[in-house]
Amino acid sequence: MVRVLVAHHRWGYGGGETVFYYTVKALADAGYDVTVSTVDAPDFKSYEDIVGESFPSNVMLVRAIPFDIKIFTIYKGLLSWIEAYRGSYDIIVVTHGYPLKLTGLKAPVVYYMHFPAILTVDTKWNYEFSRYMLKSPSRYGFREFLESIPFWLYIKPYTFISSRLYRYLLEVPWRILVNSTYTLKALKYTLGMYRCCYDVISKTEIVYPPLPRLEELTSLRGGAREPCVVTIGRFSSEKRYELVLETARILRDIEFYIAGGVYGRASRSYYNKIKRHAPSNVIVKANIPHDEKLSLLSNCTVYLHTMIGEHFGIAPLEALATGATPVVHTLSGTWTDICLENNYCYGYKKTNPEEIARIVEEAINKPKQAPIEHIEKYSPEKFMRTILRIVEEALLDKH
Repeated sequence: MVRVLVAHHRWGYGGGETVFYYTVKALADAGYDVTVSTVDAPDFKSYEDIVGESFPSNVMLVRAIPFDIKIFTIYKGLLSWIEAYRGSYDIIVVTHGYPLKLTGLKAPVVYYMHFPAILTVDTKWNYEFSRYMLKSPSRYGFREFLESIPFWLYIKPYTFISSRLYRYLLEVPWRILVNSTYTLKALKYTLGMYRCCYDVISKTEIVYPPLPRLEELTSLRGGAREPCVVTIGRFSSEKRYELVLETARILRDIEFYIAGGVYGRASRSYYNKIKRHAPSNVIVKANIPHDEKLSLLSNCTVYLHTMIGEHFGIAPLEALATGATPVVHTLSGTWTDICLENNYCYGYKKTNPEEIARIVEEAINKPKQAPIEHIEKYSPEKFMRTILRIVEEALLDKH
């Protein structure tokens, strides 16, 4: 029996977890001997919440390390490749993590790249990532300079490691999968930055993350909607929910909802901050049940997504599937691949609340809707067929 290692460094909620789950399911259902390697302790409930079904039971679970790491999360991804050297596998599929040392492996590697991790600290690619930059006291003031020091110290070793080992990540995999044309563009930028591995693009393929519960979501289309705005996603600072609050202060007659998951101390702190500063027309909710999320998505006309540089965006895709009209930043995979730019969504280029408020009003007055054929491009069944094809091609090429 063919032995497959699926490496995924964390368990949780989001688009990366749908890729992980349906990769494991596809391989297990096809009869492969699947081992799952993670850094975090398994959290089966999160997958039941995401996809509405249990995690496959016919797989073996191993921990890359025997203890939990609650901090330095970006560094945890560097550990996801450890099991590849401990066991004997016919093929390795990395669905989340930054396995920078993949040399010396005999098995072919398929690497799903959600985004070139090194670019999350590159302000030339996207100045909005400047939270990791050491800020000049003369330009930003002494207080912002001091506040930037911990972030800079946190990320500097990672950039040092990445700059020396990144080429190995790009050269070794038999196939690299990316989640959007936006991420593919970022990968090309990375190749230019390191002046290496230009043949990587020839072995790169866009494979969209699957949308769980697709039929349930699309069944909500066509009903009457209220002129309200909903935002859904985990409570984390890069989601920039402050923009929702500032937009809501301009549109006082419109009701806004922010609903998302709270996981860990930093997430709880951010949730409390958003809830504390929310104006009266913003309702902030944490860890809502699935049925309540569906109710919000089916009731509100507009879905507002305030993250900049979103690699793909499962939450906006969920909203689009239900018939809501997303408003998203144009620097994102959401805009290029889910919205097909102006076809199914509204986009904003500047992060000022006045522009967003104007576009939200326009979306409420002139909503857009994607055809069901477009939504079906993201079906779990299509994703699983694609993963099986790629794995089978890699195994044939190996022999």
